[in-house]
Amino acid sequence: MKFLRNYLNKIKPKFEEGGKLHAFRSLFDGFETFLFVPNDTSKSGVNIHDAIDSKRIMSLVVIALIPSLLLGMYNIGLQNAIAAGTLATTGWFDMFLYGLVVTLPKIVVAYAVGLELSSPLPSGRKRRFTRDSLYPVSSSL
Repeated sequence: MKFLRNYLNKIKPKFEEGGKLHAFRSLFDGFETFLFVPNDTSKSGVNIHDAIDSKRIMSLVVIALIPSLLLGMYNIGLQNAIAAGTLATTGWFDMFLYGLVVTLPKIVVAYAVGLELSSPLPSGRKRRFTRDSLYPVSSSL
């Protein structure tokens, strides 16, 4: 793992402010903190002291959701076969494949939007969300 740490340290300046790949900084940071624990420590008092950070916890959550995701894909194909009246002639792999084709675009869009929202604005500022910016009220009702 030392060689991987050395390689990441070598290419990290390209992703810093003013680097050639600055636009992909959040992607690089996410990948780096997935592989290694960050060196940052809290400067103020916190309630819980633990060696695991929130990105590692969310990685475990994503891994834990894989079985339910796979079963959901199969279930989508099963419900489609029942609705089409082809349950007797459709195999389980065909049902799963149909569910995969239907579900995969939604997963890709969800992860892409999450990655975009976690990245800083081009000016380097963080995004600030308020209730009104997430749920705008239309006055034309």
